[in-house]
Amino acid sequence: MKLTKEMCEEHFAALPIDFQRWIVAVTVEYDSAVKQHPEWPEDLIHKAAIVAEESGELIQAALQYQYEKGRYYQMHKEATQTAAMCFRFLLNTPELPFNHD
Repeated sequence: MKLTKEMCEEHFAALPIDFQRWIVAVTVEYDSAVKQHPEWPEDLIHKAAIVAEESGELIQAALQYQYEKGRYYQMHKEATQTAAMCFRFLLNTPELPFNHD
């Protein structure tokens, strides 16, 4: 499926404001990560491992919140970082599936 600019703008505008805010928060985190760590692995295994590492930190934050009086905010922070690395993984794969007709 080809996603045009117009389709993306229309879809984004129709999203609830809280969803839009999370997308913006994830893209801000993505930009920060690219600036801080401009190098990105070439192979898919290491790319996926970075996503998995962030996901593991989200699990750790949830466990700490549940059982160790951890901070609720930390789960949001780790979820945002995980989503940003998912975007980075997707944007750095050999072919984007929606670029084709």
